[in-house]
Amino acid sequence: MSDKKANKLVQFWQELKRRKVIKVMAMYAATAFIIIEAGDIILPRLGLPDWTVTFIIILLIVGFLITIILSWIFDVTPEGVKKTEPVQLAKKREPTPEPVKRGLRISNGVIALLIVVVCILIYPKIFKKDKFEGIRDPDGKISIAVMPFENHTGDTLYNVWQGGFQNLLIATLSNSEELSVRQYQAMYTILESERDLSYASITPTVASEVAIKLETKTFILGNILKAGNKIRVNAQLVDAETEEIYKTYEVDLNSEDDIFSMADSLSALIKNYLEIKKLIEEYDSPAFHGTYITNSSEAFEYYIHGWDAFMGLDFQAAIEWLSKAIKTDSGFINAYVTLSFTYSLSGNDNLSKKWCNMAYKERDELPIIEKLKIDHLHAYYFGMPNEEIKYLKQILEIDELNTTYWYLLGLAYYQKLHDYEEAAISCEKALKIHEKWGTNFRNIWIYSVLGNSYHKVNEHKREKEVYELGLSIFPDHPFIIRRQAICAFSQGDLDKAEIFLKKYISIRRSEDLWSEARILSGVGTIYTGANLFDKAELSYRLALELDPRNPSRMSDLAWFLVNNDINVNEGMDLVQRALEHRPDNWYYLDTKGWGLYKQGRYEEALKVLTDAWELRPRYKHEGYQHIQEVKKALASQNN
Repeated sequence: MSDKKANKLVQFWQELKRRKVIKVMAMYAATAFIIIEAGDIILPRLGLPDWTVTFIIILLIVGFLITIILSWIFDVTPEGVKKTEPVQLAKKREPTPEPVKRGLRISNGVIALLIVVVCILIYPKIFKKDKFEGIRDPDGKISIAVMPFENHTGDTLYNVWQGGFQNLLIATLSNSEELSVRQYQAMYTILESERDLSYASITPTVASEVAIKLETKTFILGNILKAGNKIRVNAQLVDAETEEIYKTYEVDLNSEDDIFSMADSLSALIKNYLEIKKLIEEYDSPAFHGTYITNSSEAFEYYIHGWDAFMGLDFQAAIEWLSKAIKTDSGFINAYVTLSFTYSLSGNDNLSKKWCNMAYKERDELPIIEKLKIDHLHAYYFGMPNEEIKYLKQILEIDELNTTYWYLLGLAYYQKLHDYEEAAISCEKALKIHEKWGTNFRNIWIYSVLGNSYHKVNEHKREKEVYELGLSIFPDHPFIIRRQAICAFSQGDLDKAEIFLKKYISIRRSEDLWSEARILSGVGTIYTGANLFDKAELSYRLALELDPRNPSRMSDLAWFLVNNDINVNEGMDLVQRALEHRPDNWYYLDTKGWGLYKQGRYEEALKVLTDAWELRPRYKHEGYQHIQEVKKALASQNN
């Protein structure tokens, strides 16, 4: 940097100070930080939505820019607010300063105070991001010391339970493989060595000292109370180093005879709280950093396995794990929701609706966000799209970082309204959250849904980027490669398209569940998506020739011929044959009703389409549109 440029920077810095811009910036930034912190604490307790804090932040940012501009232009003087004089004029008017000792100004004191307050607020955020950080021993276990319980009943007969309850908790907590519980003998020895120490004088500070001697990082401190015939035990889980309380527990019983069951209940609450916390910390997906209505670490662990299987499209394994989670904790609503979706995606609509209805019966006892999840699930199966979208948006107002529900919102726009722009916005939101977290969205469908949404709105560059992202997480996945082939064929890039097509066929041939006929039908779907109808028809016909008794192959060709007006009469014959195998299949009936409409048989078409609609597994936008088209045709005919 030249001397001239350096001098200009120095002069600019001096001018900023002369105009008091730096001082104003410091005071504004400190004050804004305090406002944000206070708002973050107070506003949620007033029941205001999460976006209120975001709105305040935006206002403060805008205000910051305006304040800088105003502080440059104007100055506050004893005579009032005046426009700041240029530096040359100010120097002319400045008298020669006499050397005086500078006193402490009030503004400097205010700035210093604000800096201290900000430091106090920001310290725990920087240096203590997680209150559970460091709770574990080097072997990964959580060490705990259980102190004797104080007798606050006023009845000396309960003194026996001060050490007795302590002993019971030690015994029950020791059954956990995740906890390292200091045993009664060690506790007794240390406490006995303190000659002047009575159970009533075990303060948190004393308990902390004892716990540290036992080389444990947490301890349990509690007391026994009595009101009438009811006995209550209070317990606190405390950090031995800072004396910070992690969690407080209360357990009630009606008589001394229940003391053992009370100890079991209390230890289960403590054990599950710590074990669930550990599972969430160890699992690599932020999807689990939310509210889960279970107090059973065993049920939660089953749920994690089920979720992994669900995201990996291993539906049978997902069903087994999720069923175990529900069996372990019948009130674990998240497991019901995921199990319902699992059955739906595996093609068992009856069981998916059964689990949805079972969860719906329990909704009144749930917190608001869990109620909304059940309401959304119910709307997914039995409601209209706008109702489903309404619940999804309400969930995201409360839990705006829930990437699963951002994806489900995108899916609702995509499947049920064919609003591809909104679908893309919601799915992109989910991916951006994961990008911010430094994780991947491990759901194969989002890359197909988002990519095809971009395809529909002719954003093919972004479409290709989405497929590449998906394949970096799910290498050689046929869902994505199929979409790549459609995109390449649509863009006229035949060389790439053929490469993708061959790769798709090769992968499908390596899968045991895919016959050659089914693969050819999949190829027909690719050609159809690219509007290459001649090649599509050939693929569908070859598939039917290879498997002539399969109703799915009949239906594939029938729908293609009817919907694209290629040969409606032949399509009607084929779908009628398919219905002989599966007369209650809504999709086959919808194809037949659509074919009747194409033949001009509107009244028959409306009846068949209405019958199909009643059999649908959930809302189907194509079926809804078909009924509306037939109704319009009937209305025009009658006029």
